[in-house]
Amino acid sequence: MTNIRQFTFNRMLAGMVYLVVSLSLSLFLVACATTGTQAVDTTRYYLIRHAEIVKKDPNKPLNTKGKARAQVLVRYMQGTRLTHIYATHTDRTRDTAKALAKARNLRIEQFPAPGSSIKGEVVNNRTKGKFAIKPMIKALQAVPNGSAVLVSANSGNLYAIMAGLGVKIKETCKNNQDDCLPCRSKKCFPKKQFNNIWTVLKQADGQVTMSHGQYGD
Repeated sequence: MTNIRQFTFNRMLAGMVYLVVSLSLSLFLVACATTGTQAVDTTRYYLIRHAEIVKKDPNKPLNTKGKARAQVLVRYMQGTRLTHIYATHTDRTRDTAKALAKARNLRIEQFPAPGSSIKGEVVNNRTKGKFAIKPMIKALQAVPNGSAVLVSANSGNLYAIMAGLGVKIKETCKNNQDDCLPCRSKKCFPKKQFNNIWTVLKQADGQVTMSHGQYGD
């Protein structure tokens, strides 16, 4: 009789352990599925200005400090998921993101594309930054939900691009403040700063939030 009772108890205990393990596994899978859904529903845009340049050169290529900053960007973005890397039409925006693109095995797409035509003129390094605003916004709005895009742009179009993504403009807003911009144009952009990075999150329902950070000095 004792052996029968012990056998019955062991079976009951084994059943309870199985139930607890099964329940725990189910809760874990639900949590993972929920987290995955949130990630897919949120599109992330990381926006930066090109790094430091040679001002006297008409093409404004990156200088030594700018090239070093491009490497800092690689380290700063380490561990951050990226699906696309976009840049405006200039060499300086492309080259700022080049090291990161190589590290992630991603192609840099430029908007507008160098060599294309806008209002009868060929797009090149001397094309005004304002002509990148509409093409870039259109490209960013077209990425699939859940994408994570690094955008390398210029002082003359960054704020306008962020506004096009849904970031609010407030006259009382200060530079580098979270969730708002002081204006759309270059006139209020922090001209001497090259280390800012803005993260814009767009939910599937269209809700947009923004936060500000800095990489390097």
